[in-house]
Amino acid sequence: MKNLLYPNFSTALRRSVLTLSMLLAAFTAAQAQNFEVSLENDSTFNAAEDYARTSEGFDVDISKINVVNVGLQLAQDLIDATANDDGIVHGLKNKSYYRQRADLMLSSALPERTNVYSIISFINNESGNAESIVTVTNLEVEHFFNTNFKFRVGRLVNSVSESQFFGRIALEESSAHVYGRKIFVNDAIEFDGSFKKKGGPSFFIGLKPVFKDLNLKAVYAGIHQQLPRHTQVAAIVSVNRQFEADMTKYIPTFKGKDAYFSYEAEASFKGPTTTYFLNAGGNLGFTGVIPHTGGNFDFLKQMAPVVTDKGDSFRETFTTAAGLRIRPAKLWPSLKWLAQAGLEGEVQGALTDRFTALNLCAYLKVNITRRLVLTYYCTPQFIWQYYNADKPSYTGGLVNFLRLSVTVGKPSRMFL
Repeated sequence: MKNLLYPNFSTALRRSVLTLSMLLAAFTAAQAQNFEVSLENDSTFNAAEDYARTSEGFDVDISKINVVNVGLQLAQDLIDATANDDGIVHGLKNKSYYRQRADLMLSSALPERTNVYSIISFINNESGNAESIVTVTNLEVEHFFNTNFKFRVGRLVNSVSESQFFGRIALEESSAHVYGRKIFVNDAIEFDGSFKKKGGPSFFIGLKPVFKDLNLKAVYAGIHQQLPRHTQVAAIVSVNRQFEADMTKYIPTFKGKDAYFSYEAEASFKGPTTTYFLNAGGNLGFTGVIPHTGGNFDFLKQMAPVVTDKGDSFRETFTTAAGLRIRPAKLWPSLKWLAQAGLEGEVQGALTDRFTALNLCAYLKVNITRRLVLTYYCTPQFIWQYYNADKPSYTGGLVNFLRLSVTVGKPSRMFL
């Protein structure tokens, strides 16, 4: 299971200095303009739904120039993990914790076809080692040439997969889905295009830098095509680079730099009341820790599943998932309080005899009101592994996640 926070979020402010400078420059250029702050109500808004077009459109009204949209979400989280082996549970950074979170969301359409988005998160963990974090979750400048083409730079979000839970692998571990959200987060420069109005695909092409010593981290490209009868397909491919400083802790003999290829494809049906999907992905020419094992509540992380032979990377990193999501409130008026319910399953190691991991996720989103939402995730894991003699050959565990959140204003993007 992915971490509740974006991986390496503790370094987010340092890594976003360049983007923040660009954002400030954009506002400075428009300082002679008159700005309006908008916190208006919307009777159609529902905080239990996702609102994020990201690479496929605009998440602000581009006809309203210099209107700053403000949104705030406050959340209380409870997380608890159990397993059949006490050693596995004790190996987690925290078995359970209570957390408060506040997300301040600002967005605006500026003059000369430029939009800005930002989400600043304030997080307080009460988990034995109390930890307070201020981090940049989303910070991007978006410039469009017309309604079909634009480029974006900063800490970007993309919504491609229909999966609500699982970290996908095409944009490598540091950009995988965040726990409980169907988005990717990545620091990048990206060009987006869309032919949806003519029945064609949407696409995006991006470059990912690494900031420790400024260098190229990855090149990626994605495509999304809507088909008749509410069906759609999506694919992402990337070439990712690895650096000695990051890899020697897994493979001591690793020297210099290396590169590998990642892929992911998904087919889905997305109707007004029901969504289901099937996707698969993996790495080629890869060495290192297998994808989607780096979260704070990933039991498989403790088994250290490292790929040491590039020839084994296809079999050992191949991951497939399927899921179903329904909106009971739209199906049955008597259940208007039940906004979403879903079940997803993921299999890792299906093509190798070293390990097999089955991850499940059942979730509910309940509208106490349209802005006060109760979210629950139940995420069992079942792991069979035969390569680490210091760990049990079978591990069964469960993580429960409960969130109570309230949203003020109308965020332009709602995926929190």
